[in-house]
Amino acid sequence: MAVLLKDLYFKVENLKGKKLIYTIAVIFLVFILVGVLIGYFMTPRLSEDEVVGNDIESPSSPKTYYEGKIEYINPEFYPLDDISYSLVDSDGKQIYLLKSVDQKLSIAEGLFVKVSGKMSKLKDKKTDVLIVDEVVIKNATD
Repeated sequence: MAVLLKDLYFKVENLKGKKLIYTIAVIFLVFILVGVLIGYFMTPRLSEDEVVGNDIESPSSPKTYYEGKIEYINPEFYPLDDISYSLVDSDGKQIYLLKSVDQKLSIAEGLFVKVSGKMSKLKDKKTDVLIVDEVVIKNATD
């Protein structure tokens, strides 16, 4: 194999004049043809919209916001669901249990907020829990 490559290298080194120009032109045309064919076959595959999941919200549906204060609750109350926060009103009455995939609830703990997300049920199939997507912290002037 090495001898074959060595011979090819020496043949290419000896190309001069018109033979060199013709060889470069043929190599150029072959690569252009390969590029066009790859682009032709790849374009239909890339022209379809990507769908991440079925939970994509349509732009016409408005988000529902729930207002209250985020409070920490003992996760041992809901051990199967790993619930650590709830949304309570100004009187301290629990509105919803809250769950999030990131740390946004721990950052907003103890603050008055507006939250939105997807409503779901706990594993007991009775208690509602809000899977929080967005937290808007309210300040004193809101």
